Amino acid sequence: MNRTLDVRMLIGMAPWSLGSAALLACLSALASLVPFYCLYRIASELFVPTPNIAEIQGWVAWAVLAVLLRWALMAASHSLAHLGAFDVIHRLRLCIAERLAHASPRFHAARGSGELRKVVMDDVGSLEGLLAHLLPDAAAALCTPLFAFALLLTMDWRLGLAALAPLPVALLLQAWMMRGGRQRMVDWQAMQARLSAQWAEYLRGMPVVKAFGLHARSFGKLESNVLALASWVEHHAARLSVGWAWFTALLSANLILIAPLGVWLHGRGEVDAATVVLFLLVAPIVLQPLLRLTFALGEQQRRQVALERIDALLQAPPMNTPQHAVAPAATTLHAVTFDNVHLAYDGQAALRGVSFTAPAGQVTALVGASGSGKSSLLRLVSRLEEADVGEVRVAGKDVREWPQDALLQRLGTVLQEVFLFHGSVADNLRRARPDATDAELAAAARAARADGFISALPQGYDTPLGERGAGLSGGERQRLTLARALLRDTPILLLDEATAHADAENDRLIHESLLQACQGRTLLMVAHRLYSVRHADHIVVLDAGKVVGQGRHEELLASCPTYRKSWEDQQAAADWQLARG
Repeated sequence: MNRTLDVRMLIGMAPWSLGSAALLACLSALASLVPFYCLYRIASELFVPTPNIAEIQGWVAWAVLAVLLRWALMAASHSLAHLGAFDVIHRLRLCIAERLAHASPRFHAARGSGELRKVVMDDVGSLEGLLAHLLPDAAAALCTPLFAFALLLTMDWRLGLAALAPLPVALLLQAWMMRGGRQRMVDWQAMQARLSAQWAEYLRGMPVVKAFGLHARSFGKLESNVLALASWVEHHAARLSVGWAWFTALLSANLILIAPLGVWLHGRGEVDAATVVLFLLVAPIVLQPLLRLTFALGEQQRRQVALERIDALLQAPPMNTPQHAVAPAATTLHAVTFDNVHLAYDGQAALRGVSFTAPAGQVTALVGASGSGKSSLLRLVSRLEEADVGEVRVAGKDVREWPQDALLQRLGTVLQEVFLFHGSVADNLRRARPDATDAELAAAARAARADGFISALPQGYDTPLGERGAGLSGGERQRLTLARALLRDTPILLLDEATAHADAENDRLIHESLLQACQGRTLLMVAHRLYSVRHADHIVVLDAGKVVGQGRHEELLASCPTYRKSWEDQQAAADWQLARG
């Protein structure tokens, strides 16, 4: 979308249903005036010496039919509006999901998960009220005064103008009340976004909260933002209450003008009693619907801020990929090459001129202290990050020149942060390959050393997992994500501390299984336990974002002081633990 998202664009996403809803709402407004005209005709008959009872009964029947028609039209209008609203919400969420999937890493880094969740769920969901409720109400609120005023003008132009007399004053008062309204909505939405993110942090940290006996007041920002929001609401309500009361009173003030004027004109014989009765009944309808329209406009103004946040996601800049990019053939050997790669986060260098090649079909291990840049290298391969300088090449082609979908189809990834979906064990595994057979699921689980605990679950592979794999240990969740990556059967496998939560024995067994399962694949893995990668074909040693050594285990022990010291420290720690035991 090239222009700012607005209500017209939303209606354009479901024009038939939303347009029909607005039309039916206007017809319903027209039908709502018919009973008043019927009452006028009935009054005209009653004020004559010999009323025509049959004609009165006929007008009563028409009034009843008009009331039924009005409610039928309004029900159809709201039904169509809801169908259109849900269609628009569905399309928007799909569009946002597509945009976020291809957005640049820097775009995601600038926004927290709480902010994105609020936009996708809360802001987009709030459009249901705008389209399904306010749209028909606004159409009816706009058409009703027009139809009512037209009816009154045909009866008597002087009383008709009197019915509109308070309108200019009411509009001026409304403009005064709404001044600065947009900025107030921006402030309101900003406070809600901050509060949403802080509540999410508080709820995610609930185990820590309970462990340390904390409570909400222990989170200073959360408490201060709750108090600030309450104070803002109190000030806003106090500011508008007086003006709103006068505005509401003015919308009913035309009766004060019409009643004496109607009596005076009737006394002069210029209007009949039935006409005065009609004006007394219909005059409030001329201005009162504007109250509903004011609510609708205010709600639309509140939604406008949400629309701008939705539009910001729809305009998210995609990762740079040349048009008509072509991926190398699937049979091509998939070496991964880093050529003079530099990367910085918020001005702090994470990688400094990193150059090496992970040979195709071999195991390459990345080792080094925490913060040395190991995880950043894996994120560059899958384009979760973009290099500031240099190139990352897969099968000889810069990853920025690959079609994104084709690149991801060649990668199986296990990140440090384990994520499991709500569903069964089998459902989670089949996220990698929906068509995988039960035998293939079991084979991948065995390779990840996950088949043992899966078989012990109450329903085996059909056991439902809670949110984020609740009920499984950290090591079990990690092995399950590893099995999922293996099931994907990609030519390149990226493992970022894939066994960090495993005990020493399981760590050894998993790595032995990996070496068997990944034969013929390019395996690029991050590890802290050097003994688990000592048989790797190629080991790259990182320190402070630089490559300080690379080669096989024996070569590095002889030539790389950093690697040798890490190996000796880990061996000493292992010997100390054995001695204590």
